[in-house]
Parts: sequence; structure tokens; C-alpha cells
Amino acid sequence: MKKVLFGIVTITALAVYFFQTQPHFEDVEHTEKVEPTTTEPSIVNKKKPSEDSPLQVVNKLKKQISLCRDQSQQQSTKIQTLNQSLVSFFVSELKKGTSVSTLLKYSTLSKLNQRTYIALLKDAIVAGQKQQLNITHSLNELASWQGIEAIKNLTNDKVKKLLKDLGNSSTAPPGLTISLPVDENVQKETLYALLSNTDTFTTYVQSFIKVEGSEVISPATLFVLNANKLSLKEFEQAISSNQFTVNEVATAIKNDIPNQYIIALLQQVPALDAMPLYEQNTVLYNLADIAVSKFNLPLVEALQAKGITPTNEPGLFTGLDVAIVNLPKSGNLTLAPLDTKHTQLLDYLKKRGYKAHSGNANNDLNNQGVFFVNDFIYQQGAYINKQDNPTQYAYFSPIGRISNAELPKVTTNDNSAIATYLIDLEQQKNELQARSSNCNDLHKELKTAEQLVDTRQAYNQVWNANEEHGDNTPAVLHAIDPVLVNYWFASQNNQHSYGRSQSTFSELLSKEQYQKAYEYSLSTVLTQAETDTLFSLLLLKPDDLITLWQSRVEPKPPSDLLRLSKLPLSQWQKLKHAGFDFSITDVYGRDVYLQAMFASNDIVQFLIDNKIPSDTKKLGVDILDLALEQSYNQGKLSKNVPLALQLVKEFEPNHLARVARLKMFYPEVYQQLIQLKPALKPAQGTELNHYMFDNH
Repeated sequence: MKKVLFGIVTITALAVYFFQTQPHFEDVEHTEKVEPTTTEPSIVNKKKPSEDSPLQVVNKLKKQISLCRDQSQQQSTKIQTLNQSLVSFFVSELKKGTSVSTLLKYSTLSKLNQRTYIALLKDAIVAGQKQQLNITHSLNELASWQGIEAIKNLTNDKVKKLLKDLGNSSTAPPGLTISLPVDENVQKETLYALLSNTDTFTTYVQSFIKVEGSEVISPATLFVLNANKLSLKEFEQAISSNQFTVNEVATAIKNDIPNQYIIALLQQVPALDAMPLYEQNTVLYNLADIAVSKFNLPLVEALQAKGITPTNEPGLFTGLDVAIVNLPKSGNLTLAPLDTKHTQLLDYLKKRGYKAHSGNANNDLNNQGVFFVNDFIYQQGAYINKQDNPTQYAYFSPIGRISNAELPKVTTNDNSAIATYLIDLEQQKNELQARSSNCNDLHKELKTAEQLVDTRQAYNQVWNANEEHGDNTPAVLHAIDPVLVNYWFASQNNQHSYGRSQSTFSELLSKEQYQKAYEYSLSTVLTQAETDTLFSLLLLKPDDLITLWQSRVEPKPPSDLLRLSKLPLSQWQKLKHAGFDFSITDVYGRDVYLQAMFASNDIVQFLIDNKIPSDTKKLGVDILDLALEQSYNQGKLSKNVPLALQLVKEFEPNHLARVARLKMFYPEVYQQLIQLKPALKPAQGTELNHYMFDNH
């Protein structure tokens, strides 16, 4: 969770809603963390002026890749800008009276996929509607509203204090959202005070502060959310002098305010046929559509009496589509059992001739089932299998179905303003893409120049070896390159299931009930998932959990030791002080030195000073492999090399292959290494290693 870096913590009433800062060590800077570099060291390499050294070839390719990546990012930004210009064009067309159905007909000319085209069109519909409302993103409005206390623990003074802490900025740091409930014990005087905000009654504040039940805040919204705190008669009298919008009605419907209140509210809405914007990323055309989504048949009928009926536009969406996507479902679009309220509303729509868009409008999936899906709504539809659900199939199969391709598509330029704009937009995109380099080819060239195999190909080799050699796979892979053994370990971890991490034991840990967790571990063998959870927490709270860790009835090793690489030296020292045994290995026998190498050389020195053993003959990479790879990635002799040489006494072909790599690309670094340890000099013609380790 992110730290809140401003002084909001001083606002006692809001503090409970902010993210709690958890201890973490990800931001610690390690002096010896392996980072690839493209910096070319000063190398005396006597070659013909026209002949590049292997390192120069690699660095030129890296520079080209960097330029290509920057260019691709710039072009991606420009394409996104062009897509946003399409939203503006749609808004303009909608204002002119062009229908949504007409704009949909031209989707193929844009070359965007249908889903993206519809999403941009929906953005335009919402943007157009917002222009008709009074929407602000400033919190200054909240600071002056009467009745703001209807939001639990919020007052005008607290909003002013919040603004001050933000430096009078109305926006919060990215990612911060505060969701507040309405006050369950709100006083009637507070509700009446909301009605007195005459000038700002339907001014909508959209900010990082949200009220549960609504995307926006306004005095009118807050009043409606608390409607049933008043008697019906009190409510009717209170609203008689105020005008509301369809947005308040939509909020009332979505929050299950009693129908009597909603029907009374309808009398105070001048434009009942307007499109409400009650929640983000959803386009339902009118209040009847929203009532359908809640299966509120009495309200649908009341709205019909006022001339507001569910949408019925073939090729776009219908009220029956809205109902079906909102039916309760289990997995895989399978319908859950239906209640009476569901079937009553469905019957109401069917009797009035509504049809539903379907993935099999012209057939019945070979008489096996029906599939309802709407391309415009893009929410879960429903699949009714005839064999598994004969009752529901009998109910749904007679429903009239509409093809999602009901609207004809314009596939060629018809000289209309829409076609001309879309074709011009695609030409601009094509010109941008034509100027881009093929980064994938450059990456392949780089791997060839470095004589390296990428990670995906390495895994393919691991899987092929596993099929051919079975239990002997690790030994076979080690002979090729120990890196492949570690990839094999990773692939085995992905295949194994250690059970759910959520359990009684895990819950006790999460609630910091360590004594009960200790008692549990004395009598119950922890699962692998529970062991991993305990290990992760132990690294952060060694003093609290070391006894529990040491007293397990069956001391299973953790799945991996990866989290150790994220800890600073100070935390390793705290673990030692608490009594943690650093001779631990994971389920595959890998020791702590591997993760120490990815933390810092100080931690490697710390382990050596404390005489922590390392089995250098185990399968997989060892500390010297990693130190040599660090030297290649950094372009200089790693400080871990002398430390590794204190532990590794016998040199294997994989070590010499990595030394040969240094000899080819970094001759000066190679000379420093050989002076340090002459026995590491590879024989003439020693093949370079083709795999590099990725700590995962």
C-alpha cells in the first residue's frame, strides 16, 4: 500500500479511511544489485579501425533498441491521442443529431477492433451528457455546503483542513480514493439543510472522496441517499420546492430506496427522459433501463405510465439484454436459479415484444443450448445448456433473438463526414506505424551478438528435457548450463499446488494472534502454503515469530527464498539476532547465498563472516556463476567475485564458459579476474555460456 505523504493524518475523522502504511524494504538501495548496463568501459582493444569489437557491436544494438523503444512509446502516445480525437469527433456528431446506431455502422472503417470502437463511442456518449450537467472536480464546493454532515464524520471545517493539507490543491496523489458512508444516525435538521443549497443543489463533485452508493456527490444526491430517514409524507413535503435530475432517481434505484419515495421524486424531475450517469463506464439510456437492471417491475410500470420505457434498439441493445446481463450467474455464464422477480420482469418484456441479442440468433447451437451476448453492453451474457438446464432452456429458448450484426456495416468510403474522418484517422496511424523500427528483430540480433538464448527458449529446452529424461532432468540440464536447473525448479513450482494459503493458521497470523498460531503449529503439520506465509512474515517480524518458526511440529522448508533478496543488511542482522538459522534451504536445496547475491555484497560478506555453509556441488547456479554474470552485466569485476572464490574451490565448465564471455566482451575485466585467480583461465576455444540467470 502506498504511503500518504501529506498531512491528512491530522484529520482524525478521515484517518480511518486512509491506507495503512506497512513495513517494506523494496525501496532499499543495494550497492551491488545487478543492473544491466550499456556503458562501454575504457578498453584497449587493438583492432582494425573499421572492425568493431564484440562489445561495440552489442552496445550499438542496445542503443538502437533504446531508440526504437523510445520511438515506439512516442508513437503509442500519438495513437492514443488520435483515438481521443475520435471521442471528440463522436461528441460533435452526437450533438448534431447523428444516432449511435449510425456511428456504429462505420466501425469497420476505423480498423479498431469492435470492442475498442464501442468503448470510445461510449466515452463520447458519457462526455456529451456530462456537458449538460454541472460537474466540478474541486473540493471547494464541499467546504461550503450546508448539511455536509450527512457524510459520516465529515464537516465543512474538516474539508477546509484537508484542502489546507493538500496545499489548497483539489486533487490528491494518484491512486488515492477515500470512500465514506452516509451517516446512519443523520439528524433530520441536517437533511433539511441539504435542501437549502439552492445554487449548488445539483452541482456534482467528482473527486478522490466518494460516498458509498454514488460516483458523484451533490446535496441532492446526499439527500436522496438518506430519503428513508424521513417518513414518506415528510419526504414529499421536503422535496416539493426543489428540482432534481434523473441522476438522483438513478441513485435511488441503484440503492434500493423504497419505490414510494422514488415515485414521489419523479414528480420533481423536469426531464425524465434524459440519460442518467449513475455510474462509470456504463451506458443505459434511461431510468427504465436502470429499473430493469434491478428487476424492479413496479417501477418499470410506473415509468411506462410517464412515457419512459426500456430501450429497444436492435443492433444496439434492448431492455431484455439489460435484464439478461444482470441475471444472477455462477461460473462460465451459467445462470443461477431464478427468483419470481426475475421471471416476472422477463415475462413483462417478452409480452411487449422485446428480443435479446444472441450469439446464435439464427440457430440453437445444434439444439444444445442458447447463448445471449450483446456487443454494445459487453457485460456477462448468459449461456443455457439444454442438457444441463432443461427447465431454463425451455424458458429461454422461445425468446426472440437478434443478431449482433443486425446493423449493416459501411465498408467503403461513402463520402460522408464520418467515413472521411475515420479513413483520414487511419492514414495518420499508418504513417506513424510505417516510421517505426522492428524492435523484435533488433532484440533477436542482440541475442545473436551476445550468443545468448532468451528465457522463453530456455524454458522450451527445460520442458523438452523433462519429457525425455524424467527424474534425471536436473542432472542433464546442469551439464548444459546450471541456469536451466533453476528454470526447471521454477517450472516445478508452477505445476505444484500446495493448497490454499487462506486457512485457520494464516488467519491467526493475519490477526497477529501469534500465541494461538504457535499452539496450532505445535499440534498440526503446516501445509506448504502455510509454511510460505509464515516464512514471509518471519522475515519482517523475526522477534515475534522466530519461536513459532523453530517450534513447528514438522519443519518444512519454504518453497523459495526469493523474499530474502528484498531485505537490507540490517534486517538480515535482526534475523540473526533473533536466532534465525541461515543454513536453511528451500524445497529444492537452494541456500541463502543465491538471494544474498541479489541483495548486496555486504550481505554475502555477512554470511561468510558468520560461517554459513554453501553446498557448491549442488545442482543449479552457485555463487561464482552469479558473480561472473554480475561482472558481465556491470562491465566491471563484481565485488562478489573474491567472496565467491572463498566458497567455490573446484571450477566447473559452466564457470569457465562465463569467464570466456568476459574474455570476449570485456578483456580488461577478464585480465583482472585471471590475475586474481589464474586457475580460471579457460582453454582455447572454450564455448561461451548461452543462458543467463533470471532470479524468479
